[in-house]
Amino acid sequence: MLYALCILLASHSAADTIYLKDGKELKGIVVEDYHDRIVFSTPEGEIALAKADIRELYFDSEEDNLLKLAEQARERRDYAIAFAYYNKVLKLDPDSKAARDGVVFLQGYLYRKEEVIKEYDVKRREEFERYGTVSGSPMAEEKTFKEASERMENSLGIKLAMKAVFPEVESVLEDSSAAEAGIKKGDMVVAVWGRLTGYMLLKDIVNALIEKPSLEIKLTIERTFITGIRRGILASGSSEGLIGASLAMEFDGLTVSGVRPAGPAAEAGLEKGDIIVAIDANPTRYMPLKKAIELIRETKSKSIPITARRQITMWRKD
Repeated sequence: MLYALCILLASHSAADTIYLKDGKELKGIVVEDYHDRIVFSTPEGEIALAKADIRELYFDSEEDNLLKLAEQARERRDYAIAFAYYNKVLKLDPDSKAARDGVVFLQGYLYRKEEVIKEYDVKRREEFERYGTVSGSPMAEEKTFKEASERMENSLGIKLAMKAVFPEVESVLEDSSAAEAGIKKGDMVVAVWGRLTGYMLLKDIVNALIEKPSLEIKLTIERTFITGIRRGILASGSSEGLIGASLAMEFDGLTVSGVRPAGPAAEAGLEKGDIIVAIDANPTRYMPLKKAIELIRETKSKSIPITARRQITMWRKD
């Protein structure tokens, strides 16, 4: 089922606006977007909304929303997350005074925090020299994490390493659960059991993959596909004519609604249901369908990178 997806760029004073089917109007910020629901941050706290209950969704500018998320993180004392949001704003607008001020404040705070940690480490070393052991020592934590990573490799067949915000698949064992599910080296794991992995610690991500009682594991991967482009008289201006895949703007975002067998998209590995998050490194969240097709058509190259997210189900082999 398709939903109306409208983009509002004119207002810079209000956050995202949601109109529910029962007539209610909500203002806040979409902070997490899943297959069947969204997590909406409001002044009263975060709430989960089923997409089936939403009539329309209007996005505010990305810069304003990132600033609001940064301020909310500061209020919660999640300073590392706030720092990351401020830096994202500065990438969009290097002249943003609010973001610069926020970064300066947090740099000072994080520096002071680092000094406190150094003092704490000195005390821990003194304790170790005196008593011969320290509960919760870095060596013990490193050993626990190494054991968990080995369990993950044995049961799922993958190794992970943090790259920027999300963990990246460092290796995949042949004939493993990960390989059977279609996971490849270089994939980004962006969600585990519907929980976004951005800003999670790697040890927490590993534990989320191996500690659940169920043998079934659901996650979302992100991968960049290098898709060929048809040229010449046989290639129409539609996405299907250009790359052999039809696109649709659905509630989840720009979606692959169909893939022609033996076409460029199929050869690259794109599948029906994939959510396209970037075309040639251009984010698609605020991009109309027409603009997405124009990007593909107007590229001078014979191929184009298309970054997509895909729902994956793995079965742990314990």
